[in-house]
Amino acid sequence: MEKENEESRKETGEESKEGSKTPWKEGGSKTEETEIERYSVLLGNISIPVRIVDVGDYVLHYQTSLPEIDFVTSALMDETKRSLVGEIQIETRNVLNPDRFKELKIEFLDRARDKLRHVLKQASEDDINILSKIIVNDMTGLGNLEYLLSDNNLEEVVVNSSKDVVWVYHKKHAWLKTNVIVPTEEQIMNYASRVAREVGREITQSEPLLDAHLATGDRVNATLFPISTNGNTMTIRRFSRTPWTMVHLISPSFRTINPEAAAFLWLAIEYELSIIVTGGTASGKTSMLNALMPFFPANQRVISMEDTREITLPEYLHWIPLTVRPPTPRGEGEVSILDLVENSLRMRPDRIIVGEVRRKAETEVLFEAMHTGHSVYGTFHALEAREVIDRITSPPMSIPDIIMSSLHLIVAQHLNRRTGQRRTLEIVELMRSEEGTTQMNTLYRWNPRTDNIEQVNPSVRVLNELEMFTGMTERDMLEDIEGKKRVLEWLLKKDIKEVNDVGKIITEYYVDKDTVLELVEGDKGLKV
Repeated sequence: MEKENEESRKETGEESKEGSKTPWKEGGSKTEETEIERYSVLLGNISIPVRIVDVGDYVLHYQTSLPEIDFVTSALMDETKRSLVGEIQIETRNVLNPDRFKELKIEFLDRARDKLRHVLKQASEDDINILSKIIVNDMTGLGNLEYLLSDNNLEEVVVNSSKDVVWVYHKKHAWLKTNVIVPTEEQIMNYASRVAREVGREITQSEPLLDAHLATGDRVNATLFPISTNGNTMTIRRFSRTPWTMVHLISPSFRTINPEAAAFLWLAIEYELSIIVTGGTASGKTSMLNALMPFFPANQRVISMEDTREITLPEYLHWIPLTVRPPTPRGEGEVSILDLVENSLRMRPDRIIVGEVRRKAETEVLFEAMHTGHSVYGTFHALEAREVIDRITSPPMSIPDIIMSSLHLIVAQHLNRRTGQRRTLEIVELMRSEEGTTQMNTLYRWNPRTDNIEQVNPSVRVLNELEMFTGMTERDMLEDIEGKKRVLEWLLKKDIKEVNDVGKIITEYYVDKDTVLELVEGDKGLKV
C-alpha cells in the first residue's frame, strides 16, 4: 500500500502529514499552522490520529490521517468487494437490527481479511486490517465519514456538497473544517440512498428530503439538488455510543445539574410524577430525559415512542420501545407518533415516554393520559418553563389551562452559546391557583454568574402530593433527597456511570434502601 499516492490525497482532502508545519491556506496564500490539540480515535482495532490546528483562516481545522491506496491495491480491493457481495446477502430486517447488523459487519470484516491476505501476500497485518476496514466502510457504511463518526468528541458530521470539505461540530471547539471530502455529488446521493434503504425509505428527485437514522442510532437528514442549491447535503447528528446517565451529568466534567437537584428529580420519578424536559436546539433535552430513565422501578411496564430511537433504558426494565413509520412514496402505511401514543394506552403502561411532543393532537392525548393517572415523560421545544405553558395553552395547540395541572414538573435545559456548556436552567413545579389558572413555582435555577444551580423556593405541590399519597412528611422527603444525593455522589466517586450499572444500584436502593445507604456511608462497595 503506497503511503504517498497523490490521487488518494486528493480524494481525502489531506494536505499535510502529521506533525508538519503546513504552508496551506485557502486561496493559495501561505501561513504556518498552530496545533491546538492532538488525540487518537479508535475505529475497531485501528488507531487514527487527529489534530486540531489553526491555519489562520478564522476556523479551526480537524485533520485526520487517512490511509492512501495505490492503483493496483485499489483494483484488488474492488475485486474483493464484488466477491463478498456474491457471498453475503444483507436483508433489510438484519440492517434494522443493530445487533445483527453488527454481526454482519464483523462477518464482512473477517472474510475481507481472508481474501486480502490471499491476494496481497506481501502486505503487513496492519495494512490488511486497514484495507479490510475500508472495504467494510465502503460496502456497509459511509466511506471516509465513518472515521469521523468514530470520534466521541464530535456531535455533528455535515456534508454540504462535493465542492466543500466535510464540516464537524466538536464538543470542545464547535464547528471545524476537516480534511475529508466526498468527491462527487453522486457519492453523496449514494450514501443518502443507502441510509434510506436501511430504514425502508427512499430519496429521489421527486422525494428530495430524507429524515432517517443509522443502525447506531445516529440521526441523518439529507437533501438533494436543486432543493439544496449548492449540491447534495447530509447532516448526521451523532449520538453517544454510551448512553449518558445522571452520574455523567453531575460530574465535574459536565456540571449540567447538581446532585441535590438530581436527587429531587429521582424522588419525583420514584413516586410517578410526570415530567416534561424542555429546551432549545442542542440544549441536552434528550440527554437529560435519558438520564432520568434509570430511576424507574424494575416492576413497572414502560412504553416509549420516538421518531428515531434515542432513548436507552437499563436492560432489566420491562420496556417496550416503539418508533414511528413514515408513509411510503404512495402515501400508505404511516404510523405516526399520535398512533403510537393512542395505542400505548391500551398496553397497560405504568410509564409512558414520548421522544418529543410537537403537535396539538398528540399533546391532547398525552395530557389526557396524565389526567387518567399515567406517568408521562417527554421533551418539548421551548426555551423555558413559562414558554412551555404559553405554547401549550395558546393557538394552535390551545390545550385547556385546567388540563395543564396534570403535569407536575418542567425541567428546562440551556445551552450557553458563549461557552458551549449545557446546564439545567430551571426545575419548575406547576400548581393551580384559586382562580383556576396554572402557576409556576421555581424550585431550582441556574445562576450564570456563579455557574451553580441554586434552590430558589421549597416545593409545595410535590410535598403535598407525597404527603397525600405516601404519608411522607416534609422531613421524610428532605431525608430521602439527602439519601439519594449521597448515592449519586457515591456512584460518581466510584466511577459507576454505565446505564445498566447505575440502574442496578437504583433498583437495589428500592429493594433495600437502608442497606444501600449503609454501604455507601461505609464506602464498602457494591457489586454491579
